[in-house]
Amino acid sequence: MVTQPDDAKRFVIHAAAISEFSARGFNRTSMSNIAEAAGMSRPALYQYFKNKGDIFGSAFVALLDGSADAALAELERDAPIADRLDGFLQRFEGDLWETMSASPHADEIMSAKTEHATVGALAVIARLQAGLEAFLEAESNVDAATRESWIELARLSPRGFKLDEPTVDVYRGRLTALARSLAADIGTAR
Repeated sequence: MVTQPDDAKRFVIHAAAISEFSARGFNRTSMSNIAEAAGMSRPALYQYFKNKGDIFGSAFVALLDGSADAALAELERDAPIADRLDGFLQRFEGDLWETMSASPHADEIMSAKTEHATVGALAVIARLQAGLEAFLEAESNVDAATRESWIELARLSPRGFKLDEPTVDVYRGRLTALARSLAADIGTAR
């Protein structure tokens, strides 16, 4: 049975794994690579995780969780709606795109995410959407269907913004334009 590491050790392992997966890709990263980067032995690493896929899934979900926390905090700021929505999109979508696009193995990592982190990633996305729903409900006086259409735009548009593999700056600009557009629509619906 795999034991649960303390939070500090988990953080170190996650950071090492993210760095190794980014540098080597999923397929070329070994448990030995991760253990060395985390400053521990390979047998010690196996006390915490059963295999490379287990580490990958845990590290990826932790990365998403941190981004979701930062994104949701942006919605709580004392700022205009457009700025809060932009911060929300930048912290989740923009920061993740910047991290992924820095790796020459981004496609391979995204494939590994589908295999090893889907359940955890879906839970993070659900939490993110619930936070955005609560924000939109508090900031507008519209029906649930309208709020759902705004959430769908905020959720799906960033995927389309990546189709031409833009630079980080171009992608972030597109996110800002989306935030301003949504904020304008929210402003007219108040």
